[in-house]
Parts: sequence; structure tokens; C-alpha cells
Amino acid sequence: MLDFYSSTPYRDGLTKLMNQVINIDVYGKAEDQICAGCEHSCGDCKPGTKRRTIELVDEFRTLLAASDIGACYSVTFYESTPQNIARNYDVQKLLSMASLEPVVCLGGKVTYLGGFSPEGLLSELRKKQ
Repeated sequence: MLDFYSSTPYRDGLTKLMNQVINIDVYGKAEDQICAGCEHSCGDCKPGTKRRTIELVDEFRTLLAASDIGACYSVTFYESTPQNIARNYDVQKLLSMASLEPVVCLGGKVTYLGGFSPEGLLSELRKKQ
């Protein structure tokens, strides 16, 4: 088989770009009790239906690792401290104005605010593939 494009300068760059792992950064308070994907007002939730943020992030990590797209992503949780939120300018601006945790960033860009559903986030990532 002939490879007519073997000498193009764009080929290696595109291959490297396609093989890069995309970072998913979650900024929040690990011990906060939050809803796991409710469709209604959080005031209506029963205390037993809320879970700790870190538990939801860990569940998402497990679901992602077991999925067909797991190798494409890396998940990191950052406690919402001034030092950690300073890592991302947009997160810092948002959290300085309001308590919107957890904040989920995909590839450094703020993607989701204020709630966390492990199954829902995995579903959204699959749509982006």
C-alpha cells in the first residue's frame, strides 16, 4: 500500500492531538451533600437521596474507567480552596461570585455547574465522541 501523505507536517500533529488524554477537573467541597442529577428543586430532596460530592466523583471515575471511552479522559478532584480554584481563571471568577460547586471543567473549560450526575456526565461525554 502506498502512503502519499507520509511526509506531511500535519500528520504527526493531528495524530498526537487525537491521542491526547482530556482532563476532567471537578472543583467542589468533598463533604458537601448534593443531589445526584435531580430534575426538581433541591428543596424537595430527602436527606437520604443526597450524596457526598467525593462519592459521586469516585463513582464517575469508576463508570468512566469501565466504559469504552475511559482511556480518553483523566478525572481529578480539587477541593475548593483558594489555591486550587486559582488553577483555572474561569472557575476562580465563578466561585468568587457565588457558591456554584461542583464545577466540572472539560479540557480546562467550564462545562457544568452546581450539580453532578455520574451517569449523566458519562452520557454527555459519549455524545461528544
